[in-house]
Amino acid sequence: MPLNESASFLVSTVLSVLTFSTMQILKPAIASTPVMTVVGGLIGALLFLFLLTAVGNLEKCAFGGGFASKWVEVSACLAVAVAASGSVHRVSATCCALFSSVVLWGMVQLTNEVYGTGVGIIPGNAGSVDAKSKKKR
Repeated sequence: MPLNESASFLVSTVLSVLTFSTMQILKPAIASTPVMTVVGGLIGALLFLFLLTAVGNLEKCAFGGGFASKWVEVSACLAVAVAASGSVHRVSATCCALFSSVVLWGMVQLTNEVYGTGVGIIPGNAGSVDAKSKKKR
């Protein structure tokens, strides 16, 4: 059973804080070997996922259910996650950026599958989704 936006905001915020805290506590272990620096980037990508979920749910609570996160929010969450990974190791920051792009791609694919393609150009049609729905009427 999925959580509503406010509960999901609280859970993802707590997970963000716990993930950041874990990265800082395990900083010596993460920076010790090359494999662990890549794992640090993976943990940073999880931080990105939790931050983006928290911001998206906060915006839905504040602005209504039809609101979607834009590139500004995604970029801000990515910057925070990369900075947190960079405070552990520079290679972790690079890996975080790469893993976060894969996570973002997966989130977009999942969103398109669940909610539809949203507003955009439809192949074979010069209009947007709104123009297509007006044609049906």
